[in-house]
Amino acid sequence: MTVTLCIETSTAHCSLALAVGERVCMRHEKLLRRHNEQVLPMLDALYQEAGISVRQTQLIGFGAGPGSFTGVRIAASVAQGIGMASSSVVVPMAGSQILLRSALAAGFAAHPDGLWLTVVPSRADAFYLALYRSGEQGEITAVHDDRLYTAMPPWLDELLPRANALQGLGPKPDWLCPDVAFAAEADLELAATAMVEPVRNAYAAGLAKPAAMALPIYVQGDSPWQKNAGVHAVQPSE
Repeated sequence: MTVTLCIETSTAHCSLALAVGERVCMRHEKLLRRHNEQVLPMLDALYQEAGISVRQTQLIGFGAGPGSFTGVRIAASVAQGIGMASSSVVVPMAGSQILLRSALAAGFAAHPDGLWLTVVPSRADAFYLALYRSGEQGEITAVHDDRLYTAMPPWLDELLPRANALQGLGPKPDWLCPDVAFAAEADLELAATAMVEPVRNAYAAGLAKPAAMALPIYVQGDSPWQKNAGVHAVQPSE
């Protein structure tokens, strides 16, 4: 039995899941900018509901971005703190993949297999785009990792004429080709419960990291001062 905590705070919602064996306790609230005030009380209530102590945690998955600058760092800080206190290992997970897995779990996809374009807003007219391929058995593979764009990326322009099942998730940029069909986003929220299985799979595959490595993802193209590929989240295997 692996006691697994998952944390996602990169959006207006604070989403937490604590899995003890097959039992999953969760908290999911819209906090806007109050994550720093509420995340610890929410975690305390979660552990009380599960009937275990923080020190019994063995594995922590967290949304490592891209997303809200402050929100991503809250998730990383909490994961690092609890990880060190409990001698847990961590799995940083890309927010774009959490978006896709949340959409699949919520039934937003008419066809779960195919290509997915995930969109995460950044600032002004800039958006993080990533491309994933999903299979009928639930496997998910990253085709293009998250990167910041302010215009249609060449790889997407080249892909569209031969993409039969490309679906978009998230807010659609005005500059994006209208041929990309987007799922309705009104109720689409990043859910920590969708992280539990892939985080455990990553752990089983030996991809977990020491708690000190609970760090945000630094996305290529996101900073005018730093131009490198940065740190990538583990892509949990199925």
